[in-house]
Amino acid sequence: MGRTQFLLYNQQKPMKLKAEKVALYRRSQIIEAYSDKNQVYYLFFYKNQLLTATKATKLRRQSFIEHAFKKGMLFKAPHPFIQELLSSNAPCHITRFEPLLTKLKKFYTPQEQAFILTFFDSFISKKQLFNEIKSVYYDYRREGKMFLSYQIIRILKDFAPNNSMVKQLSNDLAFKKISDLYDEEPDKLLVKDQLFAEKILFNDKDNDASFEQLVEIYEKDSSWLDLIALYIDKLLKKPTSNYYKKLKELLELHFDEQNQMYLLESLSHQLSSSSPLKVELFNKYVKTHHLKKIASMISDDGYQLSELQTRDLGEKLEHLDVESASHDPEAFLAVLKPVIDLYPDKADMLLKKCFISLLKDHEVTYIQKLLHPFRENHENLQVLKKIDKMQIIEEDLDQMQRLGELYYEFEDLDKAIECFSWEMELKPTNPKPLQWLSKVYRDKGMKDESNAYQQLCISMQKQA
Repeated sequence: MGRTQFLLYNQQKPMKLKAEKVALYRRSQIIEAYSDKNQVYYLFFYKNQLLTATKATKLRRQSFIEHAFKKGMLFKAPHPFIQELLSSNAPCHITRFEPLLTKLKKFYTPQEQAFILTFFDSFISKKQLFNEIKSVYYDYRREGKMFLSYQIIRILKDFAPNNSMVKQLSNDLAFKKISDLYDEEPDKLLVKDQLFAEKILFNDKDNDASFEQLVEIYEKDSSWLDLIALYIDKLLKKPTSNYYKKLKELLELHFDEQNQMYLLESLSHQLSSSSPLKVELFNKYVKTHHLKKIASMISDDGYQLSELQTRDLGEKLEHLDVESASHDPEAFLAVLKPVIDLYPDKADMLLKKCFISLLKDHEVTYIQKLLHPFRENHENLQVLKKIDKMQIIEEDLDQMQRLGELYYEFEDLDKAIECFSWEMELKPTNPKPLQWLSKVYRDKGMKDESNAYQQLCISMQKQA
């Protein structure tokens, strides 16, 4: 599932934060976190590598971070994505602006440097950021690298579209042919300007063709976190077998089984019963006897069982260890109901099994209420009639013999002994409770006690 609390270091001084959510947007990852004093911090990553973190006071409208959390792929904590980003970048440090510039120049291309600087338009002076990006443009222009120069102009157009210099450069005839390529032949940009192409494709990722091109970019760059997020986003909008299969392959490759299940279960709550993911999860729960999760899918998610699934579930319940029901009776009964409704001939056997288990930890009156939903369609079942009888005679001292026999039938031997002991005291000349006590103790493996009651019964019968 992943951790939510972590330490952020600011000049070696640790600060405890709690992650709330993460946004994945155009190869950036931004974690929103809160301090103990409810102060907001943002951690900025690019291609899964931590750039820096900053305390938020006020976010600008139309800023990069606003776009990331509105247009990006959003995941709430706790989440394996957050765990992956934090653990692979630990310990997390705040890097000041000047060291950050040095870091960008060391590890990223000039075009990536310019793009990354736009991330911070809510936290650093926009003029300062603009000047840094502009200097990248002039470096390319002085070297006569016109296409690379124009790539920076496109970044500036997104960053400061109303700036007079940006408008002038955008209309410069020296860039006319290159500009026409961006407007008329965008497919060629997948090779020539992948950063720009990714922006266009990301904004159009709901389109199947754009989605496939974006997948190709992420696969070539081994951007597996963005790739998984992309498939999750796609599966929610178009839950086909192919998308699910690909997502599952990626999860198995990059996450352990616990995190795989967390991601798939989180997704399942947002998908219909017929989705391949939900069907496979349900079948897995049945196979592993995970009654609580089966019950949750049926009652909370409204999962509709197929006839085949109901039959398989019924077979599992027939051979299920009865202890499973007593641990979570509501879950067990929620699972039991669709099976009994479809196969009423199994109702008596399954409800008896359920009642035997529940008796270990619960009173008859409580169980009777739990089983109430089954009466609508199965009111004539023998097991329900016997439970009703037990509830009626539970406090009737004249019915201790019958109550003990019913407890014995439902395998609660200790309560059966209690009832037969009462009957023996109330009717000291009746050998029947002695016979039952001998039988019950023998079933419990207590031979000495069984033999003792057997001798008492024999003596009583001789005296009669």
